[in-house]
Amino acid sequence: MPHRRHESPWLVKLHNAFYHEATVYMVLEYMDAGSIATLVKEHPQGLRDESELASITRQMLNGLNHLHRHHHQIHRDLKPANVLRSSCGEVKITDFGISSQLDSTTSLASTFVGTYRYMAPERLSGGDYSYAADVWSLGLIVLEVAIGRFPYPQTENYFSLLRLIETAESPCAPEEGGFSDAFCEFVSLSLSKLPERRSSSEELLQHPWLLRHREMDVRLSAMLKALSLEQTGAVPTL
Repeated sequence: MPHRRHESPWLVKLHNAFYHEATVYMVLEYMDAGSIATLVKEHPQGLRDESELASITRQMLNGLNHLHRHHHQIHRDLKPANVLRSSCGEVKITDFGISSQLDSTTSLASTFVGTYRYMAPERLSGGDYSYAADVWSLGLIVLEVAIGRFPYPQTENYFSLLRLIETAESPCAPEEGGFSDAFCEFVSLSLSKLPERRSSSEELLQHPWLLRHREMDVRLSAMLKALSLEQTGAVPTL
């Protein structure tokens, strides 16, 4: 699926593509800090800084919301390896190879493709699914970053994990993790077993947990700017 048609600050850009010796090569935007999978490996005890967690989550949600609302597409393979980072703090979604275009915001898809560990229960059961399936994947990713491991316990095989995801209660932030109530609620809204009860990407962008940390980011940015002006002796223009 061409990335260029998905032009967005939160989606990895496709600069060029060419064909050589029966192989298609794509020149993608360079993200120099690896993927979210790398971030999880760097924080085996979990990333407990909720401001940083919120920044990562907000950017992923912006990318999903762009796909869902502007292109009527489900990503279908959202996982830590498909979310890339840059050293300046950018977080962007990539790999639209199996994304699915829907006719409208209420259409459903039914094909079984993607990485099964991050599939929503409605997909694993073989039922129809829609944009809410991507939100489930996002919820798992956010929780995985927060606790430093995949949210479900290790199982003996593929079928045991599928059965666990379908039948067990949704994973949640551990009580001993020191996470805020707002974060726990955000995760819960993302990982509702019933897709109709799962919040949309647009609704989650307005969740108090994200709004609170965005306000904190704005205040911190203003303080740093004021400090910089004070140190240089510059006078801010009005």
